[in-house]
Amino acid sequence: MSGIKDSSDTKVQQEVAGPVDRRRFLVAGAAGLAALGAGAALAETRGPENYTWDQPGAGKRFADKTVLITGATSGIGAATARAFAAEGANVMFCGRRVNLGEEVEAGIRAKGGEATYMRADVREPDQVKAFAEACVERYGGIDIGFNNAGIAGPAGSYATAKLDGIDGYHDVMKTNVDGVFYAMQQEIPVMLEQGHGIIINTASMLGSKGSAGVGPYSATKHAVIGLTRSAALLYTRQNLRILSISPGPVDTPLMRADGNDLDRVAAANPSGRLATSEEIAEMVLVLAAPHSGFLNGEDVKVDGGASA
Repeated sequence: MSGIKDSSDTKVQQEVAGPVDRRRFLVAGAAGLAALGAGAALAETRGPENYTWDQPGAGKRFADKTVLITGATSGIGAATARAFAAEGANVMFCGRRVNLGEEVEAGIRAKGGEATYMRADVREPDQVKAFAEACVERYGGIDIGFNNAGIAGPAGSYATAKLDGIDGYHDVMKTNVDGVFYAMQQEIPVMLEQGHGIIINTASMLGSKGSAGVGPYSATKHAVIGLTRSAALLYTRQNLRILSISPGPVDTPLMRADGNDLDRVAAANPSGRLATSEEIAEMVLVLAAPHSGFLNGEDVKVDGGASA
């Protein structure tokens, strides 16, 4: 898939009529942008230590389970792939940058985990279908789907926002909304045949509010939450749980791009800091765990209190 950039290598494109105070814009839109990025060295406003294979209490919560993840070559997706593998799961994941995908796979396998990377473009239903089918062929099913792939889209003025091309309006809609729908289309039949399944879609705290800075992106995350809630209602009697997770500001390369002031972004959050990708990953595992079995159709905000 050429000409498309995912959240881990996309910089926000400001398509605006006239100059914009980029830092002020990023503070206002930080929560939504944060959900898109990839892992990086932690900011000084760091949270708990990274999830590691040797973390006290790390066990095998997901032994013999198969997890399908989109958008997992870096950032939240990669952290979640590592966390599930550390807990005994078979992890099948996709992303658009082969070098990073292969690095994530090799890193998991070097630690004794089981993971398989496959390049796939979530905008293309045939590629999503092939990705899901490869997971079933290799691992025998899909117990958990984490639909995480997403991009930022155009920023600023609606009047001048580009429609086509990288980070254009159509690109963000097709990636963030269609990509989730295509993944669910493939995951749900497998789960229905199995008689069980859990799907977690990555939304954003901007999926529950507006954004003057990144309106199209915000709209896609509203759509993700709507798809999640509707599917949960449709399939709950068939033993499927479908949820969304809405991160706030996360320390990622996207947040660090172009000299962004992370201290100001952190200060704008009630917690006074940014989340780590590992913190978001751990919440995905909590939502997927058996003890969360009565949680369904909900959007779970992990935003440091920004929505309080």
